[in-house]
Amino acid sequence: MLSINFSELIWTIINFFLLLFVLKRFLIGPMVKHLDARQARIDQSLEARRQADEAIRQADEAAEAQRQSARQEAGEILALAGKDAEARSRESLEQARARSDALLQQEEDQARLQARQERQELEAGQQKLADALAGRLLNREG
Repeated sequence: MLSINFSELIWTIINFFLLLFVLKRFLIGPMVKHLDARQARIDQSLEARRQADEAIRQADEAAEAQRQSARQEAGEILALAGKDAEARSRESLEQARARSDALLQQEEDQARLQARQERQELEAGQQKLADALAGRLLNREG
């Protein structure tokens, strides 16, 4: 005949809830904190990347605006050169082209340099973050 041993049942229930408490306190709680911190670092890295991409896009737009201005200036110089005499016209045309090319080249070089610097800063930041995460993981495993 089966009978229920109430004292054993009560101790089993107490041990079960004690085990739940210990697991939550020393295993689940720290694990959740670690995962939340990791997610925060990942979100921070993604935000930094988004900001760097936005800065690159703005630099590209600024360079394009400067190129348009240089083209417009070159066009104005060309229009003035057409009104002058043939000899002066040729000379002004060459100067305008050289100046326009120099301005375009300078603006393109400046935009490339700025984009390269921002990419290098972003890559350095990502590398530091990866190194820090790897160091923490290795320290916790070791």
